[in-house]
Amino acid sequence: MKLSTTDVTIELKNFYQLLVTCHGQHKHTKMSYYLIKDQEVIEKIPYSRNHSHTFNLHERGRYRVKVFMRNKEGEQTVKTSDDFRYRDFETKDYPVYEQKIYSIVGVHRNAAFIKLLMEKHNQIRSFIDPTNQYCGQTFFDLPVESLENIKGQNVALIALEGLELDDYPTESYTLKVSETNILTNSLHRFLAMDLYKLSRTFYKNGLTKGAEYVKDFIRHKFNSYIPYTAEIGEGTKLGYGGIGVVIQKSAKIGRNCTISQNVTIGSRGKQPVIGDNVYIAPGAICIGGTIGDNVVVGANAVVTKDIPSNCVVAGVPAQIISTEMEKYEKYVKKE
Repeated sequence: MKLSTTDVTIELKNFYQLLVTCHGQHKHTKMSYYLIKDQEVIEKIPYSRNHSHTFNLHERGRYRVKVFMRNKEGEQTVKTSDDFRYRDFETKDYPVYEQKIYSIVGVHRNAAFIKLLMEKHNQIRSFIDPTNQYCGQTFFDLPVESLENIKGQNVALIALEGLELDDYPTESYTLKVSETNILTNSLHRFLAMDLYKLSRTFYKNGLTKGAEYVKDFIRHKFNSYIPYTAEIGEGTKLGYGGIGVVIQKSAKIGRNCTISQNVTIGSRGKQPVIGDNVYIAPGAICIGGTIGDNVVVGANAVVTKDIPSNCVVAGVPAQIISTEMEKYEKYVKKE
């Protein structure tokens, strides 16, 4: 079976999908497709008997497709499509929505933690004191105003559910993490470690109810217990968002560690201490002793005693299986 002369055509579908089709080839001929953008191959499709393929285009540019054809006898040929200039979707006529400006109703600890939470992704103008007792003063770096001050302004209120504020645009909240409201919508934008840091900030500012609220949200969303009282160093991260992680409330964890999913860090009376640059693999249980710096804890290992620095441990109970750390550089990442 000889390769026949064929035409290669390209067609734009759905405004961003480039369909390439080979015409006139035998059904047993195999094709491989290379998508080329501005002289650079950006996507390769391996050989198959598909005589057409659709590429999804993501950026503006000049594209063409190179098609490699191969028959059962091993004969090969190459065809290249015409060039196609892709301009992407036009967005200049899309409406531009202004970011909302919020004021928080109340001058109390709950209002303070809401300000610290909401300001991460929103513009907060002020606190509103319906009693006018604190108006003119400053609370957590924001002015305290009366409702009269914002009348006619482009400001929405954040208020506890049940407050009667019919004359003002209001988004209400509750402190139940299972309910959808402006607070939980904001919390969903954070990863588990970021939420821990947020709860830790609340805790250090004496906003215990806010810290508890975020801790409960972590448990609700990630099925994890990451208490704000634990000390976790900068650069430490949780694998897969921290799913199933349990950390004892007095634990002290160093810098640049990786704690994988379904890991337990606890103790049997003694404070759990983990050094810097430690990698803890999925399913590991660390319930005894201090773990040094630059340590790899294997998957499903059970650590029950002190572990020195610069080693790899595995097993139940965990034992040192290597001190040749250069083999484990990809796990132990130093600053």
